[in-house]
Amino acid sequence: MLKDVVSWLDYSVFDELALVIFAGCFVAIVAWTASLRRESTHRYGSIPLSDEVVDPRPQQNTNTSSNGRPN
Repeated sequence: MLKDVVSWLDYSVFDELALVIFAGCFVAIVAWTASLRRESTHRYGSIPLSDEVVDPRPQQNTNTSSNGRPN
């Protein structure tokens, strides 16, 4: 009985679904990359060429103590 059920399954749907998921992720990544500001792309691009360790994230307000309260 299980052999009959498996023989009736159509796996081409999974191929098409995987292609749609891949294409959607690809388009989302390209759109995100295109929406970056020029200064961000320069900062990200200079990381491999720099000898010092650089955090590419924007600097946040450091006027808070370790417990989250302002000094």
